[in-house]
Amino acid sequence: MAAPVRIVPLGGLGEIGMNCMAVECDGRIAVVDCGIMFPNEPLGIDVIAPDLSYLRERRERVGAVFLTHGHEDHLGALPFLLRDVPVPVYATRFTLALLKPRLDEAGVAADLREVVPGDVRPAGDASPLSAEFFSVTHSIPDACGLALRTPQGTIVHSGDFKIDEHPVAGPGMDLARIEALGRGGVRLLLSDSTNAERDGSSLSESAVGGALEEVFERARGRVFVACFASNIHRIQQIANAARAFGRRLALLGRSMDSNVRLAQSLGYLDLPAWMPAGFPEARDLPPRELCVLTTGTQGEPRSALARLARGEHPDLSIAPGDLVVLSSRFIPGNEVAVGQVVNDLCRRGAEVAYEGVRPLHVSGHAQQAEQRRLIALARPAHFVPIHGEFRHLARHAAHAAAEGVPRRDVLVDGQVLELLDGGARVVDGEVPVGRVYTDRDELLGADIGALVVKDRRLLAEAGLLIAVLAVERSSGAVVRGPELFAKGVAGFDGAEEAIRGEALRAIDELSPTARASVAEVQEAVRVAIRRWFRREVGRRPSVLPVVLEL
Repeated sequence: MAAPVRIVPLGGLGEIGMNCMAVECDGRIAVVDCGIMFPNEPLGIDVIAPDLSYLRERRERVGAVFLTHGHEDHLGALPFLLRDVPVPVYATRFTLALLKPRLDEAGVAADLREVVPGDVRPAGDASPLSAEFFSVTHSIPDACGLALRTPQGTIVHSGDFKIDEHPVAGPGMDLARIEALGRGGVRLLLSDSTNAERDGSSLSESAVGGALEEVFERARGRVFVACFASNIHRIQQIANAARAFGRRLALLGRSMDSNVRLAQSLGYLDLPAWMPAGFPEARDLPPRELCVLTTGTQGEPRSALARLARGEHPDLSIAPGDLVVLSSRFIPGNEVAVGQVVNDLCRRGAEVAYEGVRPLHVSGHAQQAEQRRLIALARPAHFVPIHGEFRHLARHAAHAAAEGVPRRDVLVDGQVLELLDGGARVVDGEVPVGRVYTDRDELLGADIGALVVKDRRLLAEAGLLIAVLAVERSSGAVVRGPELFAKGVAGFDGAEEAIRGEALRAIDELSPTARASVAEVQEAVRVAIRRWFRREVGRRPSVLPVVLEL
């Protein structure tokens, strides 16, 4: 009898981002990816990481972390994990090059071990689990999928992927290896669901090059191009277009500058010696001789592009006649922020071009036809969609059904799938999962806390009202107040007397014993004021009662 294998998703199943999965067998654990996600709300939160307490509580059983690629949603939470669970991390060259500075900034020492496609590495000493790395194409160099060897057979983890027949660089997706794995028998396929709702196949990354050359050809002023700083293949194509039209390249944004320099030093990016232009030299170049590469594709308010749009960037300013190219997809939830940046750019006289008729951006994730092709090649006995919101997972499971996969399970974070001899089952109950809210500087510090975030959200939605009153210590009789102070509360102006009366009536209805308790008086005032707002305004602001005893 072979030992059972448990698949434990701790993040990434039910949301876009925060990808992290544990694979368990015979008392040993392998971790696949450990990422973060970014919040859509401006609540003083920079980073959301998965709750990794499940792994911390089993730290002696964790043998290794296997990384599929270098995006933040797959490795950004590793400083959070490795501080408490110091295990080897296996990843490709570019992935480790992106990870190392993050660990150094956090002051976390780590055992980083480089792999190349085809390598097989164990998940710790005497572990029944190991991982073979194979090449996939994605919007970052050195992306890989994994063939996890287990006593219950081979588990294929696609990582983030697309099937690009004409990649800009790199080996492309190793379809032959996946087909060979399928012939040998794949017990379970875990596959990227991000674009499960998109029909057909994604365009090749190389298609972007021609579209960029078209917009460069008609540009009469400076060209600003915004793209993800990790998309080195896109940056290479932007550089190629700029070089074709005699433009030098300036970099805006900390991540853009560091990633470009890193990619150049490792040989992933080819720029002629004359091309880079620093500041202030770039500012003085003729408009038709400059291309600016910038961060800020998702409307992030502190990004270089957003500051350019607001006229707040210290090095450059947007001028009439400039062309701004958004070489990116608007991530769902960011449309309003991106729209505001586009509006601000247009107000400054810039022309803005983005994904539409011309393929100025192509996705790094497989669409329906590619997802089905991977399923057909792997021929899994069992299928679990990963990396997506629930609707993406459900649609991807339907694609697997159409390909004839006999068993499919749609899991979300915390649900556990167990592979057993002759079958599989979703285990009753769930493991503890959740979210850790923090900012990037405090990733190794205390969790800001879900309740704090909830309070911030309530304050943003309905405001805060403070009620201050003085009571006689012996009798609890109100001596003065309540005085009311409101911030961001709709319906407050002109209603102060009515609100004050509601609070006083609530105090009068208390028993003498309750009135002698500060806590009881505070709660009565809080409930009464919120009740008044709910009845009269239809909103419930946060209410902070302050009772002073005299």
